[in-house]
Amino acid sequence: MTGVKFAAIFFLLAGLPLAAQPLSVYSEFARIDAKGKVTSPADPREILSPAVARNAFTSFQIVVQPTSEATWKLYVAQNPENAVEVTLYREVGDRLVKEVQPAIGTGTAVFWMDIWTARNAPVERIKVEPQLNINNDWVIYPMEARVMEVQLENAPATTGWPKGTAEPPAVIGNVLCNKPLTPGTAPADPIPASLRFRNAQQDKALAARAPRADLAQRYGSCDATPPADDPEWYLRIRDFLFRLP
Repeated sequence: MTGVKFAAIFFLLAGLPLAAQPLSVYSEFARIDAKGKVTSPADPREILSPAVARNAFTSFQIVVQPTSEATWKLYVAQNPENAVEVTLYREVGDRLVKEVQPAIGTGTAVFWMDIWTARNAPVERIKVEPQLNINNDWVIYPMEARVMEVQLENAPATTGWPKGTAEPPAVIGNVLCNKPLTPGTAPADPIPASLRFRNAQQDKALAARAPRADLAQRYGSCDATPPADDPEWYLRIRDFLFRLP
């Protein structure tokens, strides 16, 4: 694809109203219904230059909302090539079904893009761009991930990260405030809640290295209830953890 064509697609996409965009990316915390509409928060975070930790997973949601019933194909391109390992899942009801690229479909679809960044990945900016081919044309979501200095220790050697479905604020609340935690039972195949729980286990490992007062400042009062209308408030905790040395 030529630079001129890419620029034209980028500015066309940027100038469209949010509801009209055929390709969008959201955080793992945005709540999205089967029609591809974000139900909360009211003003979801724009995902253009997200941070990713090394030796860790980072997850995003991709929404395909074509304006026609033509068959589309969804790819995730990288530059440098194979800079990260991308696993793509399609939401089917409450389940996540693993896809082989390109994912093919018609109409609206919601995907999870699960990114694994290796321990020895260079600290740099990389392109991880969802690309939609429809009606013999391309729509590209311009996403440039920032590989951070922070690095996770290995998951428990024999069992991997603990499995569950509890929400990340409950995991950090257990660490910071000694609140009781009921992990919940995760099915064998991934679902959105189990991926969020896995990612929260990584946050928990990083939280053990963080200054407690700084972490508490971002979590808030131990007596407070997380805002039900803004599931993305938790990103202020992850943003802090990903900036740790």
